[in-house]
Amino acid sequence: MNNSFPYRSSKSRPTKHQLQQKLMSEQIVAHLATHQAPVDAQSLWLEMNTGGARMSMSSFNNRLKKLVEADLVVKISYGYNNHLYEQPRKKNAIAGNNES
Repeated sequence: MNNSFPYRSSKSRPTKHQLQQKLMSEQIVAHLATHQAPVDAQSLWLEMNTGGARMSMSSFNNRLKKLVEADLVVKISYGYNNHLYEQPRKKNAIAGNNES
């Protein structure tokens, strides 16, 4: 047995599961971009499933939580256990309004 290369020289590839998770995240962000107003998670999930994206509600909620933690989606809380989600506003657009 040749032990001259005991370590892998290349980065390991993403697994099939990791690729599926990334695809789900991209689909959620892209679908959320089509909405002008904030939307609740259940409505967003129903729209995506009727549009052809097949994922369970729990997988969708877990991905949505990860996107909120990564600041790719904004979570707006109102009342008890009620939340709306939207894309973060661009800082340049907000700064442009203050200059006028």
